[in-house]
Amino acid sequence: MSYRQEENPTEQEEMSGTTRKKGTVAKSRRRKLKQPVKRMIRIGGILLAVLLLVGLAARMWKGEETGTGGAAGVHIYKDLNALHLKYAQSLGIAPLKGKNIREQAEKLVDKGKLEEIEDNRYYVVSHLTHSYPYLVPEASDLLEAIGKRFRKKLEEKGMENYYFRITSLLRTNESQRRLRGSNGNATTLSAHLFGTTFDITYKNLVKKNFLGKSKTVNDAAAIRLLSETIGELRKEKKLVVVTEKKEACFHITVRR
Repeated sequence: MSYRQEENPTEQEEMSGTTRKKGTVAKSRRRKLKQPVKRMIRIGGILLAVLLLVGLAARMWKGEETGTGGAAGVHIYKDLNALHLKYAQSLGIAPLKGKNIREQAEKLVDKGKLEEIEDNRYYVVSHLTHSYPYLVPEASDLLEAIGKRFRKKLEEKGMENYYFRITSLLRTNESQRRLRGSNGNATTLSAHLFGTTFDITYKNLVKKNFLGKSKTVNDAAAIRLLSETIGELRKEKKLVVVTEKKEACFHITVRR
């Protein structure tokens, strides 16, 4: 009995040692197998990051939207002021001067060079403090096109028939100077001077009941559809636009 008790521990130790060796070899093989896989994953990750950065840089270079921002997640458009002025000066009127701006504007309406912009079935005009409710016919038609396409998108999604809100239209040099005191985005020479440019807020939308009473609403999904609509018309070369974060609006100029 004494001999057997001494023999069994020895056999167990030999078996245990063999098992440990096999386990060590298996682990070593697994490590060797994992190392190439890890390297491939790292290389793949680096390549993906490079491709994403190159794509982002290309969009920024072209002035295209680079993502979404703001509470409503609107697209960030970056068409520069020089591009707005290019189309404004070629399609617009000469900037109005003096004190009788409305009288001058109405005369241009009679000549077919301007159109008065009023609330309609697609949009409402805010109380204007630094601009006048006039646009050249091409810009007026663009407003209508934005409204029709936006309304169609809302209907396709089964959403409310919201109205977007226009916050700025035709300006004069004098009103532009006054605006510069309160708005850091306002430049000395603005496309608004030529009647080709308007601002649409993305802070909120307007809802009307069956009696026509207006109510301001915040619907992020609907505002994204408005942003999408503007982006589509931009790609179709109907407009240029910059997303002004401070004023929370799309600054839009008609193009041809």
